Amino acid sequence: MKENLYKDQYEKIDVPENELLRSIQSGIDQADGKRSFKRQRNIKRSLVSTAAAVVLSATFLSSNVSNALAEVPVIGEAYHVFNDMVGRNLTSQQLVTELDEKSSSKGLDVMMTSAYYDGAVIGVSFKVVGDVKEDELDEVSGFYEIYGGNEAISDSKEIVALEKSGDGYIGQIQLAYPGEELPANTSFPLEFKRIGEKEGSWKFDVPVEQLPYEEMSVDQESKNEQAEVAVQFDSIIEGQASTAINYTGTFPLEGKHDQVRLDVVDENGEPVNVSVDGIDLETSQENDQIVVKGRSIIPENLKERTDYIEIYPKVALSGGEDQFIHLSDKLPISVQSTRQDHVISVNNMKVNGGEVTLDFQINNGKNDKYFEFYKDMARNEVLLVKESRKDIYEEPLKHSVKVLDKEKLSFRSTFDVSNLKDFNEKNYVVRVSLGMLSGNLPVELDPIKVELN
Repeated sequence: MKENLYKDQYEKIDVPENELLRSIQSGIDQADGKRSFKRQRNIKRSLVSTAAAVVLSATFLSSNVSNALAEVPVIGEAYHVFNDMVGRNLTSQQLVTELDEKSSSKGLDVMMTSAYYDGAVIGVSFKVVGDVKEDELDEVSGFYEIYGGNEAISDSKEIVALEKSGDGYIGQIQLAYPGEELPANTSFPLEFKRIGEKEGSWKFDVPVEQLPYEEMSVDQESKNEQAEVAVQFDSIIEGQASTAINYTGTFPLEGKHDQVRLDVVDENGEPVNVSVDGIDLETSQENDQIVVKGRSIIPENLKERTDYIEIYPKVALSGGEDQFIHLSDKLPISVQSTRQDHVISVNNMKVNGGEVTLDFQINNGKNDKYFEFYKDMARNEVLLVKESRKDIYEEPLKHSVKVLDKEKLSFRSTFDVSNLKDFNEKNYVVRVSLGMLSGNLPVELDPIKVELN
């Protein structure tokens, strides 16, 4: 889990009792960036920076607000510490369910303390008490699996950070319900396999009860003929503190790893935080197409914010096959993507003694990303390889990259072949990969407008 680095507009507080947690959320997000759960496997941390502390201290000056902070229930502590916007909002509405489940192993007690199930989002908080061993950085994390570590489920295996609290450590887990249909009552199996430096087994079957929600039909489609992709927006689920966008993506067989990404803005054109993109709920093949039922999560109830949203869908295409150029080929040669307008043009090649020099240009100089991205691509995606091993990805030949023209995205790579005993122009080729371009410069589809109220 996606490039959604939006900053929420800071909200002033008029009534602390109702707006307290939202304001805390806004301050922390503005200073630290969005910290909700991600599709990629990572360590889930939430550190309140000095900047966030300044925002809070500058804002919450009244004694009423200080009292409100002191009255935040213990059940919501983890959601605040780990910047769980949904959990904090639900805690303020007293919609989080308190739990009292414990599992013990290796001298450690792990206790589930609370849970929520809002729309398509599930969250739990827990506490660890006992002989916890910190790592070499004096930090504590845990490794857990949900649903038995099922690889078909996003974030089924994760590392989660723990923070010191009282006589133990607290932690928080947030995930998207992994099914298209949302049952009213369910449970999900959770097993911790490591706490701190200790390995063991702490098992739970966490019960969750669905909070009231609304589901509205959308039935709008956006597509791109060249890329052979279409995104059908099916419905929107409005929870008490979250919004889920359900869609169906259709891709060609070669695009079975394509990923849908969504940018969303409100009626004022302000960006909406999409905390998770590309949750694959169900994948099937129909004739010569891949059909994916997917979901994206927004950690707020949008009806309270805007009358409508505009959704800008994008599809990050899977890379496609590498293409190869022989050193004896007639130049110039353009390596073109079949599904996008990405191209790498090789304009000059020279074999001179112990060096092979390549001059090439990326995307005809069209710069849609920061320059270092293209420079990194020039170093890693245009390589000299032995033809008999061209499909094997191994450490590339030693080479240097020179920028010929920054504005035109023109580069020169020089490969050192002086120590290759078997080198000749017939058994080495240039491998050109467009996957980095396709994955980071997705196809943009036409936006759709969805009325919420």
